[in-house]
Amino acid sequence: MAGLDRAAMYPLQDRLPAPVYWIYRAVRTLGVALCFAAFWSGAVVIGWLWLPVLWLVPGERAAKIRRVHRTVRRGFRLFHFVMRALRLYHRTSPAARLRPGDAAVVLVANHPTLCDVTSIASLFPGVVAVAGPQYAANRLLGRLVAACGFVATGSHMLRDGEARLRMGFDVLVFPEGTRSPRGGGLQPFHRGAFELAARAKAPIVLLKLTCVPPALSKRLPIWKIADRMAVLTIEPVDVIYPADLGMDSRAMCREIEQRYRDMFGYPTPRVRVPSTVPPSESQPLGDFP
Repeated sequence: MAGLDRAAMYPLQDRLPAPVYWIYRAVRTLGVALCFAAFWSGAVVIGWLWLPVLWLVPGERAAKIRRVHRTVRRGFRLFHFVMRALRLYHRTSPAARLRPGDAAVVLVANHPTLCDVTSIASLFPGVVAVAGPQYAANRLLGRLVAACGFVATGSHMLRDGEARLRMGFDVLVFPEGTRSPRGGGLQPFHRGAFELAARAKAPIVLLKLTCVPPALSKRLPIWKIADRMAVLTIEPVDVIYPADLGMDSRAMCREIEQRYRDMFGYPTPRVRVPSTVPPSESQPLGDFP
């Protein structure tokens, strides 16, 4: 880690005596570990004990998904309340809502931290995310992921994404497919989100996510949590209507990827890696705690 980054993340290292500082670091690391342990334990309990009860209540599938989704969202909010109370991580947004109107939208965002999905879904109602196979196909978590409306990657991703939009849910996709590189930069974008928006004729809301100081990013283990509380800011920056662009999903993907690079001041890679995976097939589209 560069000296400037280390100074920004660990300013107390030069101010506190070494024994005191490393006790402080151990306590913060333990706090993060306990928060994530409680998060996953709660997810398993809800999925196997509370979910069957909710699913027995009569109603159409959309109503049942909304019922489970509300429970999951409360869990997300509790998770973030505890993280903030321990001065570990906080999420905020200058916007009261993400939609430009009443219609459901496709949310596109960069992916700086492990808690981006829970941060967005806890602040804004009616948001479902695309879930990778490590969650959707997990024996312990898969039932809950499906029941709360999250969209599994795979051959039915676009079909299920369109169904969620018709139900009135906003669909959150990280085109990078995984968290952004540590230290800045972006992964090459996949075009699944843009194909979904084009097929569903849904607006695309671009979200800019910034985390200061960096935390829970790719290849940054939890024991390297910053000395100060990390703050994730979720900022809607533009609304795009696919029909107005006159582009196919591949061209739209490259255009919006470049906009993100310009937004953050990241250089365009010399060798661009095109999205060669057909949009109907499995693509890695994000992760969450």
